[in-house]
Amino acid sequence: MQIKDSELETARGKVIGIGRIKFPKTVGFNYEIPLLAYIVTKGKNDTFISTCIHFRIEGNGNTVEDAQTNMAENIWFFLSGNFSNENLKERCWSDMYEMTKGDELSTLLWDKYHAFQFMLAERGIATDKYTSFLIKIAELENRVKELEKRIIKKLEENVILEYIATEVA
Repeated sequence: MQIKDSELETARGKVIGIGRIKFPKTVGFNYEIPLLAYIVTKGKNDTFISTCIHFRIEGNGNTVEDAQTNMAENIWFFLSGNFSNENLKERCWSDMYEMTKGDELSTLLWDKYHAFQFMLAERGIATDKYTSFLIKIAELENRVKELEKRIIKKLEENVILEYIATEVA
């Protein structure tokens, strides 16, 4: 192997995975957030850390899935907090852009991401699942739209029932 395991080592442990996460637009969060890349590190105490490279937001867990979920929740809290806070709303795009600018930590994270990506490629494992990812995103967006329509319809039905109940009383 040309990509050595030492290329995957960090001060916090060994990189064991990479990924991308997407937060789709919804009725309650109508913003187009770009794909965010992350790495997963296995610590020396057999716990896992999932780190969003763009925002350097982490999630921890006893399993890879727990760490990824915790990271996604932390990113969501960050995004929704910034977009819903009137004091931050006007500058949240520029603040997010500033966060993505390279520094020593982000360079290290991207280096490890690329080392893992090339290690997988060297082993013949494809990491570009862009087309299937887009299909899944479209399916999820359609499902979210369907659920939003059902919720709105139920809310409208409840308002009508409340109006009828008020008229009868």
